[in-house]
Amino acid sequence: MSDLSKLSVFELSQLISSRDISPVDLYISFSSRIEQYGDKLNCFLEVFDDWESKAKNAAQEISAEGAKSPLHGIPIVIKDLIDFKGKVTTAGSRIMLENYAKKSAEIVNSLESAGAIIVGKTSLVEFAFGAHGVNSSLPPTRNPWDLERIPGGSSSGSAVAVASNLSPLAIGSDTGGSIRMPASFCGVTGFKPSYNKLNTKGVFPLSWSLDTVGPIAKTTKDCAIFVEEVCKYQSENNDNDPFNGFDTTMLDNFDSLLPVRLRIGVPSDEYFSDLEDDVREVFAQSIDLMKSNGAEIVEIDLSWLSIARPINLIISNAEALEVHSKWLASKHENYTYEVLSRLVAGENLYLNNYFSALRAMNYVQKKIENAFEKFDVIACPTTPELPGLIDEYSKENLMKSQKVIGGRIPAFTSLFNVTRQPSLSTRAGFSQSGLPVGIMFTGRFNKD
Repeated sequence: MSDLSKLSVFELSQLISSRDISPVDLYISFSSRIEQYGDKLNCFLEVFDDWESKAKNAAQEISAEGAKSPLHGIPIVIKDLIDFKGKVTTAGSRIMLENYAKKSAEIVNSLESAGAIIVGKTSLVEFAFGAHGVNSSLPPTRNPWDLERIPGGSSSGSAVAVASNLSPLAIGSDTGGSIRMPASFCGVTGFKPSYNKLNTKGVFPLSWSLDTVGPIAKTTKDCAIFVEEVCKYQSENNDNDPFNGFDTTMLDNFDSLLPVRLRIGVPSDEYFSDLEDDVREVFAQSIDLMKSNGAEIVEIDLSWLSIARPINLIISNAEALEVHSKWLASKHENYTYEVLSRLVAGENLYLNNYFSALRAMNYVQKKIENAFEKFDVIACPTTPELPGLIDEYSKENLMKSQKVIGGRIPAFTSLFNVTRQPSLSTRAGFSQSGLPVGIMFTGRFNKD
């Protein structure tokens, strides 16, 4: 049998359903890899010690009654701002080292109802406030394609765990691209569902107007399975039809379900054209490939959408400042420099800046909805640049730099948090130096 750690969730689920493997086999495969590589990559904050017993229980359930869902017996890791009953939720911060969760987050309850096994917590940028993946209070989480480079953030550990075959599936959160950016940098697939598609109760907030939770996995199909099952089992926003008549079993005949010619909107304006050469080349190759397979490429001007970047910054900074106001007054010395500097910057905002940004967000949402009359989906690079070196993000370097290091990373992803649309990043290819390059597809709101 092939190495189980390299298989997708869908493939593992098929093997479990056919009784060719059991959840115990997955425990043996993935736990041994975590033991071998976990400390080299620093992507885990905790691996739960009851994983093996839960795998044995799941194996007995499946043997007696069959698998209750495609996620039954599948190990999943969660970003450590998601509550798991009885475990500490640190949000990557020294401030919350004693923050034991009294109950699990809604998304955890949904996954466990589907039979999934939550096996551990992954590293992140402190309080999920950073695109780079660096948390100076923790050992550096490393990009598996180049251990000296950043993995992207803020769901850094989740993306690294999947990319390194330490887990087949992970949960991240996304306020400005925190699922999609690390997915791009680590060469995996990350999906930000439409705003409020998945319940965020029990997830430590960064910005309540923009926060979403979603999956990081090897394939788009795995992400779809995740959303389908969570929506089926979540107690609030329960939805047995999250894809509006489409379900994951149809992916095998996907071509026959598409319009005669799928219209792909490709931004050609200056804002979306400011790319590193390797990113530009891989993206152009991807567009050519889609065109050769029958897609209609529609060049579009989305320069007006660049306003969504400052909208995202104003809203997230203002709301993060509100979340952290008490700690900033009493525990500011316990924050990392890279996050404290961003929170302090939010103090320069006035209330009317915040309300103006909320009004502008509403305007952008209406305008982008109208723009979709000309195309079916938007395609653009996930990030305009490749992952930089971890050393570039040292406190000393951040303090002396005349520019915001890594400030361009969320240039594209953050726009679609403001529009609240479903947005997915998947690997498009590789740079000349062998680093992954992501392509991002964005659809209409609530048409996940």
